[in-house]
Amino acid sequence: MTTTATKLEKRLRVAGSLVALGLLVELTTLHWSHPTAFLFFLLLGGTLMGLGILLYLYSLVAGGESKA
Repeated sequence: MTTTATKLEKRLRVAGSLVALGLLVELTTLHWSHPTAFLFFLLLGGTLMGLGILLYLYSLVAGGESKA
């Protein structure tokens, strides 16, 4: 028995993955002692987390949107 994920579930999975990836980047850059670590922390990690949060909020607003 296979169940297909709805559009909302797919968006939420992608959003969660982006936030988790952003946190992983930020965690990694916390252990660096190079000046560019801050740039990676802010630009890469912050951007991934921001995109994940925005996609999550968009998913809640857009909902399932069935084709009717």
